[in-house]
Amino acid sequence: MTATLVTCITTVSAITLSEDFSLSDLLENFKELGNVLDSWLPKNCVLRALFCGATTIVGLKLAPIILRKTSFIKNVETQSRYFHRSTTLPDLLKIKSDLLKELKEDSLTLPLNDDGKLVLLEINAGGGTNISYYPNGCVYIATDYWEDAKEHLEQNFKEEVEEPRITLDRFLLTIPERLISVPDSSVSAVICFHSLCSSSNVKLALLEVLRVLKPGGKMYFMEHVVTSKKFSGFWFMQLNFSLQMSMWDCHFRDFKTHIENAGFSKVNIAETMISFKGVRIPGPMKSLAPHIYGYAVK
Repeated sequence: MTATLVTCITTVSAITLSEDFSLSDLLENFKELGNVLDSWLPKNCVLRALFCGATTIVGLKLAPIILRKTSFIKNVETQSRYFHRSTTLPDLLKIKSDLLKELKEDSLTLPLNDDGKLVLLEINAGGGTNISYYPNGCVYIATDYWEDAKEHLEQNFKEEVEEPRITLDRFLLTIPERLISVPDSSVSAVICFHSLCSSSNVKLALLEVLRVLKPGGKMYFMEHVVTSKKFSGFWFMQLNFSLQMSMWDCHFRDFKTHIENAGFSKVNIAETMISFKGVRIPGPMKSLAPHIYGYAVK
């Protein structure tokens, strides 16, 4: 075994990369580079460890920016956008259908605008895949930070019949925590499906929801959350993929606690695990299985 290893090393060292440069020369250059870098490091072990740790953190922060240009990462980004705005996963469709059915039933008791119409605000609406669920005659305000969403949404409305069931009031290119162009107490209900994870300040986003809702108005929500079982296999999976998911403005947070402490008069929350069985999906997105859903009343 030893003789074989020596033979292999000798053979590799003898590989010629060019007429006057071999692989052994390349390895020697790497060794010299390592010595130079080592000479730059502090001699103190603690300082050296801190320097290496800081360098590693900076490298991890830069990696997403570098890798984002690759075709693989772009494909995962597309699938992540689709998952958050118009997924066809059976478990999620069932939750969404039940919540929006409840919205239709509540439309008889929810507060209306001065014209006697229901006003709906959907955060991160994408192309408007949920409008088929909304009550007839309602006024619809859509927001999203994805620039292409407006074009898809308007096209979706153009494909409706001559007399559209609902009125598209406006589209706002904005993030969840910046709804400043929506007046106070002007919205009957807010639809918040897979939206809070894109917010950099969840507390502020929920305060904005409370601000725009009329008294007695509701927020209907469905969000993926960080698992409550710390140090479990799933907890480590989310920890491992948290950096990758943050590349697509998707963050793991305890939205259940955020919603409960936001200041709503009543909160109804259920928890579940979404199944990805039989679905081809990138590994990082499988960490989005834990979900909460329900409604909150102003």
